[in-house]
Amino acid sequence: MDDKANGVVEAADDEDLSTTAPNPRPNVWKMPEPVFQKTSGRLPERFETKFFAESETQESPKPVGTSDPNPIPQVEQPVKSATLRIVLVLLGVAAMIGFLILFLTILYFFFLR
Repeated sequence: MDDKANGVVEAADDEDLSTTAPNPRPNVWKMPEPVFQKTSGRLPERFETKFFAESETQESPKPVGTSDPNPIPQVEQPVKSATLRIVLVLLGVAAMIGFLILFLTILYFFFLR
């Protein structure tokens, strides 16, 4: 019987069959050449008056009778007392001295004893 008629095809040599996909050439990115344009660095005449005047006229005025949805509350400044300031400074200095004493005591008992 004929092998082709039975659906059996004889395998070719291993050299002829290539099961790996071909490796395409890597596309190497190359930075384009810079384009230098010479400018004076100045704005055209009447640029500010033309464009800023247009932006000011485009703002719509607030309708009368509407209130601000997020009003800013008025915060009163606390009264600063010289006595309170002195007491807080003395408490801060005392806390720093206490921390220094505690730190040196721990240092002494762990490392110098």
